[in-house]
Amino acid sequence: MFKTKCIFLILFIIIQVTSGYLYSSEIDDIPKKKRPKIGLVLSGGGAKGFAYLGMLKVFEEVGLHIDYIGGTSIGSAMGGLYAAGYSYEEIKKMIESQDWDALIRDEIPRKYIAYEEKQFLEYSIISIPLEKRKVRLQRSMYKGQQINLMLNKYFSPVWDINDFSKLQTPFLCVATNLYNGDAEVLTNGYLPMAIRSSMSIPGYFAPSHFNGMYLIDGGVVNNYPAQPVQDKGAEYLIGGDVQAELKDTITELTSLISIINQVVSFHSEEANLVADSILNINIRFEVPAGLMDFNKYDTIIKYGEYIANQYKPELKALADSLNAIEYIPPKVRNAKPLKTLDINEVLYEGNKKMSSEYLDNFFGEFRNTIVSIDDIEDKITMVYGTKFFKYVFYELEKSGDGRANIIIKVEEASPGYLSASIHYDLTYNGSIRVNGIFRNILGNQSKLFGELVLGSNPGFRLLYLLSNGIKPGFGVDIEMYEFKFNYYKQSEKLTAISMRSMKAGAFATSMLNNLYSVKLGAEYELFKFKQTVVVDTSLIPFQNFNSYGSVFVKFRADTKNKPNFSTTGFDAEFNAHYCMNLSKGWVDSLFTNSLIMSFKLHKNLPLNKRFTLKPGLYFGWTLNNDEPPIQHRFGAGGLNEINYINNFVPFTGVQFIQSFGLYAAIARLKLQYNVYEKIYLTLRTDMGNLESTPKDLTDISNAMFGYGLTASYDSFIGPVELTVMGSNVNPTVSFFINIGFSF
Repeated sequence: MFKTKCIFLILFIIIQVTSGYLYSSEIDDIPKKKRPKIGLVLSGGGAKGFAYLGMLKVFEEVGLHIDYIGGTSIGSAMGGLYAAGYSYEEIKKMIESQDWDALIRDEIPRKYIAYEEKQFLEYSIISIPLEKRKVRLQRSMYKGQQINLMLNKYFSPVWDINDFSKLQTPFLCVATNLYNGDAEVLTNGYLPMAIRSSMSIPGYFAPSHFNGMYLIDGGVVNNYPAQPVQDKGAEYLIGGDVQAELKDTITELTSLISIINQVVSFHSEEANLVADSILNINIRFEVPAGLMDFNKYDTIIKYGEYIANQYKPELKALADSLNAIEYIPPKVRNAKPLKTLDINEVLYEGNKKMSSEYLDNFFGEFRNTIVSIDDIEDKITMVYGTKFFKYVFYELEKSGDGRANIIIKVEEASPGYLSASIHYDLTYNGSIRVNGIFRNILGNQSKLFGELVLGSNPGFRLLYLLSNGIKPGFGVDIEMYEFKFNYYKQSEKLTAISMRSMKAGAFATSMLNNLYSVKLGAEYELFKFKQTVVVDTSLIPFQNFNSYGSVFVKFRADTKNKPNFSTTGFDAEFNAHYCMNLSKGWVDSLFTNSLIMSFKLHKNLPLNKRFTLKPGLYFGWTLNNDEPPIQHRFGAGGLNEINYINNFVPFTGVQFIQSFGLYAAIARLKLQYNVYEKIYLTLRTDMGNLESTPKDLTDISNAMFGYGLTASYDSFIGPVELTVMGSNVNPTVSFFINIGFSF
């Protein structure tokens, strides 16, 4: 027993001595445990990527430090923002502030669209580009114009960082090489364009040109780039996955986007398998939304937070264990978009027919000055609104001393577009309009608009414009039309009148911010009109063409947010024509040289999200009681917003041009109610008069008063409308039907 105790004592002493020796002599030589690098991997998945906000929020709450971020498509955008130093709250605010419908469809506010483009292009059902005298299908649905502006704005705090490893958190994103199908891991260059490249969904967004390569969405080959992040040194990987599984029934492929997504997903399965095998934590989001459901951001964000919170204990344990090895203080995430940039030089790329001098009209003022990003976006959008370009992007490059050169990158628009629309109403009956727009084919910086209306009241118009930006330009206008209408005395129909006109004019023009247009010019016109039943024999000589000349000035403004069912903005027009009779043997007892002026204004006053009050005014007067030709007199009636003769204006409850006069004063008021989505109800009332003398015009007892209710559907072919109306001129209830865009 004693012997055994001695043996244990000797062993104890040996252990103590040995351990003391090790502790005292070798502890400094034992290496400390190294903290592993944490990588975050975010897959592509369109709008579903908003769910990643939940993960980012949990990371901040548990104090988890991320060492490297990699993403594809929407994952590149969300990951890039986080890598640039944006917080969860700031990214959420950015998502909530966007007009996503406009953003993903390259739609710009209507006020930025050039005035003539509003007239000719926006009232079309379909538009097809022409290149080299052939009809060409576009390479993509959209160019990414608005996406480019958004990315430039939100990545402005790091505009001068071209090495993505120098961001607050090192970052990479993945795109696909359009020429060979390789996955391109993007780690340097202009960051907004790198992310734009990673998001270029084939067929939806145009391929991007980045670092000498043409790139499309990285999801085509690697939609979950875990391997590239691991290759950068990340030892512990966390993944966020919002990918949709491949569909196996045709009933699940119900849209173009779903088919594109299916095709894109075919070749990314291999990368997904690799990612699944090396991810340490894989957070899968079964998002209750589709690829393009960006407007469901609120639902998606809440869902993302719900899922991420289920992983919170695991992420908290990971953060605590990492901090036990080595504590790294939380990063200060205070990135926000810059307000201004200090610009040195303005450079242009891609312009061929549109001169740099033309672009200088818009951007020249930026040279050697401090410019707000809002002003840059404003000018970019205005130039894009001229429709001379398929896109107008900008990039920033360092020029020294913290200043930037701004590079305006453009692609000039297709030489021509053909478009078409249809229309029917109870005044002009049915008609088809085919129009074309041809840019830079009759000289650089030129536009040629053509319009052919086929139907019972045909028309034709050619408009040539030589644009010079903000500076005055030049134009030529040729127009022909023929239409018929009934002629009334009070409510009694006397006859029908057929009008035919051929005229040509030249003018100088200037536009301000694509909102305001001024024209000064002269016109020559051949005009005739015929009575179906002769009620005035003195008008018989005018059944043949007679010659007229005029000089004019015209001011127009259009700031409406939409061409139909607008809720903000206004449109206004002032016209002054001095008309001269040029025919030999003129019957001057009927018509004399005359100065005719008119003014109209329509305003939109939004009362709330559904109600819009729409007041309007129209005034017309003929100086010195002159007797102008019939086409320069004022007429009121019908509900056609656009007429061949500009002095003919609508009036509720009154037949088309039921009232004529040398002087006109009309006030109107509409109350528009958005019932549901594209369905509207509009209460309308008009009050005014058309008379031969100013004195008669002020006689309220002669005033017309009309009222009505219009039910409308805003269809893809234009408004489909039924109006029930009446007036003190026509005591019986009447109806008006309108189908399609007005022209």
